[in-house]
Amino acid sequence: MTVPMTGRAPAADDPFYARLIGCWRLLRWDSIGEDGSVEHPMGDPPEGLLAYTPDGTMVTNIGRAGRPPISAGDLLEGPADERNAAFGTFIAYAARVALEGETVVHEVVMSLYPNWVGSRQRRHATLRDGDRILVLTADPFPMRGRMSTQRLTWEKVG
Repeated sequence: MTVPMTGRAPAADDPFYARLIGCWRLLRWDSIGEDGSVEHPMGDPPEGLLAYTPDGTMVTNIGRAGRPPISAGDLLEGPADERNAAFGTFIAYAARVALEGETVVHEVVMSLYPNWVGSRQRRHATLRDGDRILVLTADPFPMRGRMSTQRLTWEKVG
């Protein structure tokens, strides 16, 4: 599926985007409810990688640490309850990247959660500690039955 780019497509020589290019390891995922309560959807600490490429592509995989294997030993088969548990503890998607100032827009082209395909996932980006730490904050959306703001903290590893 082709997602129309609606923001400014980044280039490797864009000063802001150039600071994002590389591989990032997830340190923390805070899901902040409207009442200020904080949950950790993939545990504390979660596991995850995020990559931004020079051509404006991003990919991410996020999961709960210690996920149990599916007993069938088959990539596409297994008991429904085990597959459901695996789906509920993992997020993966790929997108084209557009910039709106220092807001990064992931224009999703592929996702484990099919509802995101064709969507624009806005992430307000903050770089800290000499560009070693990246904090991405999403606009509020429903997760596990409550409206919440997602704040993910990443450390640059490559």
